[in-house]
Amino acid sequence: MDYAEHKVSEALRLAGGNEAKARRQIHAWFYEDPKLLLELTRPHWNGIVAYAVDRAVARALKGENIDVRPASPRKSGSAKAQEGFGKEILKSFVAEHAAQFGREQASAPVSKRAASQNHVDAIHLIAAKSKKKK
Repeated sequence: MDYAEHKVSEALRLAGGNEAKARRQIHAWFYEDPKLLLELTRPHWNGIVAYAVDRAVARALKGENIDVRPASPRKSGSAKAQEGFGKEILKSFVAEHAAQFGREQASAPVSKRAASQNHVDAIHLIAAKSKKKK
């Protein structure tokens, strides 16, 4: 970081203290000095990478021709099961009422399942008993 701070100080000195001119000078140096670019951007790499991945996922979900599948299938489980799992994860990012980690109970149900016959029988039994009470 000393190198980057030295270059920023030099740009300010060359620009006579003018911050806008110093920024333009630093941008120009990026093309000639990859070390400067790397040192100035290093603290922001996680955010830059996260932004790039988020954009690729969003474009893939919009149907653009972007391949977000893994390069090689994993050894565990079938390829179809893995593909379905990946699609579910991607859907959870863009779903309006997606479950949030730690708050799954408060979210909307992910999917509706058909009631089991035991459940249906229990509901009918409860309904029949409530009609007898009236």
